Amino acid sequence: MTKIKDINQGDLLTFVNANNNYNIILCTNTNKTISPHNYTFCLLDYNDIQKPTIEQILSLNFFGVGNMTKTNHYNYSEEDLKNMWECHPEIKPCLLGTYSLIIWRKDFMTFRDNLEFISNLDILPNLNKNGNGAVNASSWGFLKEFFNDKIITIMNERNQEKFKLKAMIKSNQSNANYFL
Repeated sequence: MTKIKDINQGDLLTFVNANNNYNIILCTNTNKTISPHNYTFCLLDYNDIQKPTIEQILSLNFFGVGNMTKTNHYNYSEEDLKNMWECHPEIKPCLLGTYSLIIWRKDFMTFRDNLEFISNLDILPNLNKNGNGAVNASSWGFLKEFFNDKIITIMNERNQEKFKLKAMIKSNQSNANYFL
């Protein structure tokens, strides 16, 4: 397993949780310009004893909301909006937002060996800014415990729903581009 040296928007990382199942987080944003640096991730609904394949990942869901923002502040292309709304017509004309895990870089570096890079997806920017919740996940103990069997209960308590991962992938990309 290669040591993770840097994180970029769209990076998929997997790890084994406290129940010895694999989970996945997806980087939706990075702050590398102003110290302290941090990474924002969304939670995917994978929880299995097998390491995920890219095909499995592309059929997953993420936790988030269809928010009330009707203005396209982030200049999503018409194709990207069409893809988002075809996947989730119930949110139109609103935009999708993710529930966020914020991990500070200095903390991430202490437990990065517990995570494995899978691939990078070309996702829409600022999905975390369209969301309505976040939690500091800057410790390995928190991360591996948060993803155990309680995650569904926690997300329900925080009014987060599941949305198709494909709804946040830029429409100009093909699945072939996701393999390393």
